Amino acid sequence: MKGLFQHKTAGQQFFLLLSISLFSFFLIGLLGTQLLSVITGISMTEMAALDKIDPKHPWLPFFIRGMQAVQFIGLFLVPSWFAARFFTGKPAGNYLGFRLPSHAGFWLIGSFAILIALPMVQWLGEVNRAIEFPSELTDWIRGKEDEANETVKALLSRHTIQDLLLNLLFVAGLAAVGEELLFRGVIQRIFVKQFGQAWPAIIVSAFLFAALHLQFYGFLPRFALGILLGAIYWYSGSLWVAILAHFVYDGILIVLVYLNPVLLNDESVVPAETLVYSGLISALMVTMNLHWMIKHGNPVSDEQIEEEDTTTDHDTSN
Repeated sequence: MKGLFQHKTAGQQFFLLLSISLFSFFLIGLLGTQLLSVITGISMTEMAALDKIDPKHPWLPFFIRGMQAVQFIGLFLVPSWFAARFFTGKPAGNYLGFRLPSHAGFWLIGSFAILIALPMVQWLGEVNRAIEFPSELTDWIRGKEDEANETVKALLSRHTIQDLLLNLLFVAGLAAVGEELLFRGVIQRIFVKQFGQAWPAIIVSAFLFAALHLQFYGFLPRFALGILLGAIYWYSGSLWVAILAHFVYDGILIVLVYLNPVLLNDESVVPAETLVYSGLISALMVTMNLHWMIKHGNPVSDEQIEEEDTTTDHDTSN
C-alpha cells in the first residue's frame, strides 16, 4: 500500500488530498465538537455563535484550544500523513521535508526574515482593509472577520503566565506545525510536480494558504507570509526551518499582545506615513534575505524527486 498513488498526476494527487482533508475535517471535527460540548457544557447552538458567548466564560478558553487541536488533527495532520503514506514510496519524513537544512545559516536567516517582515505585513494589512466592496459584501466580510477576531481575543486577552504558555502551544505551535506540514510539506510539493519549477508552486500554495483562513482583510499579509515561508522551505530544503520561522512569527505576536494588550484593537497603533516607510524598508530587507537564501540554498529539483520516487519504487519491486 505504501506509495499507492505516487504515479498519479499532480492534479489527481491534489484532488485526493482535498477529498481526504474535507472528509477528515468533517468527521474529526464532528466527533471533537461533540466531545468538547460534553466536557465544557457549551451547547451546539452556542458553538454556532461563539463570538456571542461571554468572553469570561470559564470553559471558553478550553473549548477554543480544544477546537484548535481538533482542527490540527483533522485538517492538517491526517491529510499530511495520507500524502506521506500514499503519494511516495520514500520514508514519510523524507517526503515531507523533515531533514536538516542545506546550510546551517538557514536556522537564523529563516526566523530573521520572518521577523523583519512584520512591518511589511502590517502595511499590507492596512492596504487590504482599504479595499472597498459593495456594502452587502463588505458587511458579510466584516462579520466573518469579527467572528474570527473575537475568538482570538478570547484567548489573548487573558494575562496569566499559564495562558501565555498555552497560547504559545495551541495558537503558535499547532499552527506552525500543522500549516507547514500541509501547505509546504505536501501542497507545495504537489505543485512543484505540476509546474516543474518552484516559484509558481510557492505562489499557488501561498494563495491557498491565505484563502483557507477565510479572512479577507488578512488575505494580502498571509499571502506574503505564505510566499516567504514557501521560499524558506524550498531553499533550506528543511520543513523544520519553515516550522521554526512560522512559530517565531506567531509567538512574537502573542508575546507582544501579552505585554501590550492595546494591540488587540483593530486600529493601527502606527501612524500611516510611518507604516508606509517601515513597510517598504521591511520589504527591501526581506528581498535581501530571499537573495541570500537563493544564493546559498540547495533545493531538490522536481526531476530529482521523480528519480528518487522511481528508484524507490524499483527497489521495492525487486
